[in-house]
Amino acid sequence: MTGHVNSLIHDENCFAALPRTERGRSVQIGGDPKGKNFLYCIGNHVIIRNIENLAESDVYAQHALQTTVARYAPSGFYIASADTGGKIRIWDTTQREHLLKYEYQPHGAIYDLCWSPDSKRIITAGDGREKFASAFLWDSGSSVGTITGHHKPITCVDFKPSRPYKVATGGEDMQIAFHSGPPFKFDQKINSHSKFINTIKFSPNGEKFVSGGADGRAFLYNGKTAEKEGELGNPAHSGGIYGSAWKADSAQLITCSADKSVKLWDANTLELMGTINVGSKLLDQQLGCLWQGDHILSVSLSGYINYLDFSNSALTKVIKGHQKAITAITLSADKKKIYTVDYTGLTNIFSIV
Repeated sequence: MTGHVNSLIHDENCFAALPRTERGRSVQIGGDPKGKNFLYCIGNHVIIRNIENLAESDVYAQHALQTTVARYAPSGFYIASADTGGKIRIWDTTQREHLLKYEYQPHGAIYDLCWSPDSKRIITAGDGREKFASAFLWDSGSSVGTITGHHKPITCVDFKPSRPYKVATGGEDMQIAFHSGPPFKFDQKINSHSKFINTIKFSPNGEKFVSGGADGRAFLYNGKTAEKEGELGNPAHSGGIYGSAWKADSAQLITCSADKSVKLWDANTLELMGTINVGSKLLDQQLGCLWQGDHILSVSLSGYINYLDFSNSALTKVIKGHQKAITAITLSADKKKIYTVDYTGLTNIFSIV
């Protein structure tokens, strides 16, 4: 729910709000390295949900402005979350209070962030007057290099999860910038896309990375050299690509698109292995995705969270709820259901037994 809350809501009967969505912008959805939880942003909050039992959730609400992205450290002990004002907060995941560890303001609005594999460094990317990204130590804020190569806001960033460390960024200038470090410095610029780049993700083994753009095209590159290895499809989607995610063994990956589909690809042959069409309406555009263990998730423009099964080419579950402030709530006569209405007129029914 999206009304006034305390700094933390941690209750087994908390019905979490859906992710905030905006047409034409990726939804950042992140996974717990232990495979138990996933997280996303709504309003000034960060939502943490159990991937198997969605009734289990936390709401972190200590940002003053609208949150944009949250990521677990690879260690699993901390979460870094950021907002439109450019503030990044690093907080504890092991205690119920989620105590604040550090707070920084590296540049303007933050659209994406990533941790280094050793959980010691953070890179933020977004907008700003003097710079669009920053690389720093998580426990001191000290710089560990510069992330350059763009002349417009950076929309996505990812860290190569194996040595030698590399960082790839994509931006509104339709460019990919590749960096080496630490300390990080610009290596090369890659021209693959003709529109905004919305997603960049390294494979778990670090051997490849994928880029996806608003032009509906997706490319694979060598993780060490950034040499282009090929294109997924021709193009991959008939609409803009807003998310990508890898299987843990790095053999397969998924892409999601405004064409309302999620597609499965072979990372070695680049062949299409499956397509799931989520719907046919505008609100069925797919803006984000996550592959965590046996679970494949995507987020629709409606905010709905979809659980996908490519072995049967079907949706196995769709999580519905509210994205906007709730204006009315009532209990059924038998006290087994809750009826809620938000200011858009959307009505939801929640079972409480």
